[in-house]
Amino acid sequence: MRLLISGGTLIADGATHPADILCENGSIAALTAHGTDHGPVDEVIDATGLLVFPGLIDPHVHSRDPGQTDKETFADSTRAAACSGITTMLEMPNALPPVTDSAVFAERAGQHAEVAACDFGLWALSLGGDNLEALPGLFAAGAVGVKIFWGYGLDRATKRLVYNTSDLPAEQVIPPPGITEVWEVLARAAAAGALVAAHCEDPGVLAYAGRHTAAVTTYQDLLDARPVEAESTAIAQAVEAARRIGGRFHVLHVATARGIELVRRARADGIPVTAETCPHYLFLTQDDAALHTGTKVYPPIRSRHDRDALWQALRDGTLTSLSSDHAPHAPADKQLPLATQPAGMHGVETLVPLMLDAMTRGHLTPQRLAHVLSTATAELYALPGKGRIRPGYDADFTLVDPEATFTIDQQRLHTRHPLSVFHGHRGRGVATASVLRGRQLMKDGELLPDAPRGTLVRSRPTAPAAVPASREHAGPVHPGDPVSEEARS
Repeated sequence: MRLLISGGTLIADGATHPADILCENGSIAALTAHGTDHGPVDEVIDATGLLVFPGLIDPHVHSRDPGQTDKETFADSTRAAACSGITTMLEMPNALPPVTDSAVFAERAGQHAEVAACDFGLWALSLGGDNLEALPGLFAAGAVGVKIFWGYGLDRATKRLVYNTSDLPAEQVIPPPGITEVWEVLARAAAAGALVAAHCEDPGVLAYAGRHTAAVTTYQDLLDARPVEAESTAIAQAVEAARRIGGRFHVLHVATARGIELVRRARADGIPVTAETCPHYLFLTQDDAALHTGTKVYPPIRSRHDRDALWQALRDGTLTSLSSDHAPHAPADKQLPLATQPAGMHGVETLVPLMLDAMTRGHLTPQRLAHVLSTATAELYALPGKGRIRPGYDADFTLVDPEATFTIDQQRLHTRHPLSVFHGHRGRGVATASVLRGRQLMKDGELLPDAPRGTLVRSRPTAPAAVPASREHAGPVHPGDPVSEEARS
């Protein structure tokens, strides 16, 4: 199979340049000047006027399949991802049963490969001391990392997340991990060069705040019950663990200015700590969240100051990656009172359009967007062949029309429950096509009838890694950006 992508402008390796791409048998064979004669090809995609990104990656998706398919399925989430322009998706481990050993990993990989609309990787779940000995096997199997739910317990029988551990008898709960267990997990991962990541909210801070907060009826009550210090305390402990052990620690969905400053200082000190954030923290504030109960997520969406700090961190390289933290629920669940409503929202199909709109408005450059949504993310998770437009890499591309406009319409989303807090958002910059391993996957927001099936991508770290140097590609800020004057300086 020989595919030629002609006439496009490549966003590759920190540069923007016109080139044609010749793909053979699923890999990139050559990058050449426009109009180069490559001999017979099986298919040509005309990319004139389009930006060609390395295939975009969403590293943080909760499909909850199997076990909670009333909320989402893996077929739905990967189809939604692929229709938005994503070519690889990393699945979080909190299905039932969760991915806690190599046997479940193998079973889950086989199940998901039968329905995957894009390539996928699998996260492993830490059970604290209960599955420490299983971690080497999971890393050998290709798990992209091991996740710690720092602020939550788990039902001992089902391994379902337990937000409030007092709801069950103590003997039925695996409590949130203590710092000793976090260090033990990090040490085992460090020996394999593997990644540890955490939902960073300290359970002790949450317990204290919960005892001193009235019933959660308003959004301010929610913020009081889950204060900024919950995130910053957990991150500070993670930094010290990574400083001592040397293992790679990744902070998931950073939501606060204080948290991002801790990450920035750690990276400046050479400590192997990285972080991601999500569009809901970049585009919304607590004022927006107070008006829309569907925005309940953990950690909560916070102030304008926090949002501005995240934008600055995205531009200056402190943030290594972006994700959707896709965690949808049925509409009835998201209409419950704030105290009992589950946390999480749809995101896998709105990540790309929101960030392309941010790019066209000048919030960040195309090079920076390619870095955090593909190149640096592929490097962080050690995904072979992903993240770059270079000969020998997988022929994965996301083609973008920077002039096309869009309106997010939740009724047109491909997820199981088409419900989005960004319904009605208008923007510019559309992923009009994508290619997966040399075959066209998506066109104009829909999967092609003969689209390739997604396959498992296994993480293959070569050695314990240093902190990626990613101060490059910090783009200009234009008037009208949702950032403060302080962040512009």
